[in-house]
Amino acid sequence: MMLLGRGRAEGIACFGNTRDSVLAALAPRLAMWLVLGGLTLGAAPQAISGVKVLFALCLILLPAVVTNALARHWKREGLWMRYITATWWTDWLTLFVGLVVALLMALASPRLLQSATGAGILNGVEFGYSLWLTWYVARVGLLLRRGQAVVLVLAILGSLGLLVAATGLLSPHQRAWHDFLYPLMIQQAQPH
Repeated sequence: MMLLGRGRAEGIACFGNTRDSVLAALAPRLAMWLVLGGLTLGAAPQAISGVKVLFALCLILLPAVVTNALARHWKREGLWMRYITATWWTDWLTLFVGLVVALLMALASPRLLQSATGAGILNGVEFGYSLWLTWYVARVGLLLRRGQAVVLVLAILGSLGLLVAATGLLSPHQRAWHDFLYPLMIQQAQPH
């Protein structure tokens, strides 16, 4: 993870190219989905909560479907399992980058970290790093040209945007992703 996260192409060789390696990389995401889904359903046992849980599962799996289709189109399907394994593992680096940025901001100015500007900086750094990492792992993992990797990133973003838009049209008063994470945020904010 750290090799790819620092732009070192040899890091891709550390990931398996088997169904088991893909499932092992997916397992932590599914575990988190199950926990958050349980909290969502526990906080509001309604049909809309079930929809939110399914929406979150779609957010997890949709990039894999989109990238698999592109890998097939570009005749890279033999590389896809290693690529998606590396992608799902290296995505966790974005959280670590966010933690480091938050720590640096807290050390520099605790008030900045609690401000809207600080939140914008933190989210911007995380989003920018995530975009670069997605592009880089696609380029290295699927042996793509730079432009192809950009197309892949845009296809992922576009598909996720369409999913969010479709959900918004079907249920205009719901914010499915925010509402799915809300029970976890409440749990963390409650005094012990």
